[in-house]
Amino acid sequence: MCDTLAVVPDEGPVWFAKNSDREPNELQLIECDEGDATHTAPHGWPVAPPSERTLLSRPAWMWGAEIGVNEHGVAIGNEAVFTRFPVPKEGRSGMDFLRIALGVCGTAEDALDLLIDFTERFAQGGRMGHRNRTFRYNSSFIVADPTTAWVFETAGNLWAAKRIRGVATISNELTIEDDFDRVHTGAYEVARKRGWVKSASAFSFAAAFSDPVISKLAGAGPRRACTGRSLAAVRDPQAQDFIAALSDHGGIEPTKGWRGMSPCAHASWFPTRHASQTTSSLIARLDAGDPKVWATGTSSPCLSAFKPVPFDASLFPLHPIADEGYQASRLWWAHERLHRACLRDYEARRATFNDDRERFQRECLQPNADPRHLWKKHRALIDEWLPRTLAVKPSPPPLPTRLYWNKQSRASAMPA
Repeated sequence: MCDTLAVVPDEGPVWFAKNSDREPNELQLIECDEGDATHTAPHGWPVAPPSERTLLSRPAWMWGAEIGVNEHGVAIGNEAVFTRFPVPKEGRSGMDFLRIALGVCGTAEDALDLLIDFTERFAQGGRMGHRNRTFRYNSSFIVADPTTAWVFETAGNLWAAKRIRGVATISNELTIEDDFDRVHTGAYEVARKRGWVKSASAFSFAAAFSDPVISKLAGAGPRRACTGRSLAAVRDPQAQDFIAALSDHGGIEPTKGWRGMSPCAHASWFPTRHASQTTSSLIARLDAGDPKVWATGTSSPCLSAFKPVPFDASLFPLHPIADEGYQASRLWWAHERLHRACLRDYEARRATFNDDRERFQRECLQPNADPRHLWKKHRALIDEWLPRTLAVKPSPPPLPTRLYWNKQSRASAMPA
């Protein structure tokens, strides 16, 4: 599952942030797409080639992206939502919608209009899970630029949009009720004919079209409440505010609970948590013409660091669309090994390197921070931190937890 946040302050640029939650072996890449024609949309998309430089956070096996920011400061985050409508085996994904919109749009309004067009014209469907190839869903989005932000939610080909004023967070459930600023012209009539609403005056997009059971199983409400509390008092947003929000466990130990109820998500053996691990996190201050972006490039923001991400394809090149198992040299996999070691005794093992991690995080937020140096340094630090964690004898985890993570590590060929 995922959590996406935006703050539209009274003064200053819009801020945007997201935790992308997916399966625990699902490598996610940070890339800079400079509009190379060889990486344009899959065949059949009636759109112009990308013209905007775009930073993407993309699951390695798919073309579409979970999160992105383009050089104009347009940012989009995608979320799975669960509705009353069946999701077909063939179709287009919200991740594809996101990547195309960032590649061709210069404002949030333009991106919103394009997402509306795609939602009405194309069925959302097809494979959206990594190992779970039957996992399919509709999408919701936060769409932002330096001055404006929107929540955009879909249910099949229907949609609603709400302009953000102040703070907004979304977490895998429809949230727009009767307070939409724009809505599909046929939405009410579809709901009325199916008996999902009694009258026009009682029409709520979320109430009419949500699947409340799956939304509850996903822990959507508690996670959204958690991020909302984190940002409620923020008046002068800073990167550290969003780091805290995205790293929050909501007072719940990472290995506990049968559903994901905190923004910083760690997978577990419970079926409701198999696809609920934060596998990438990104924060953006959307300054006009010069957006500032920080990303972990890893899972578990509570154990990682947000590093500056420039629009530099030499540092963040595009990669082939391919699945990938464990590679010790890659930051994402090295950190994931550290993460799994910490889960065996979270507090005790995290404590062995947390002071160093926090010091490194402060270094990453300095105005003159060197991105290339910091990304390399993070990989080197993990080699220092992992032996410290392994030196702490862990408390024996419950058998189901141990069996689950052993299975995940075998599937990716990750060392114990």
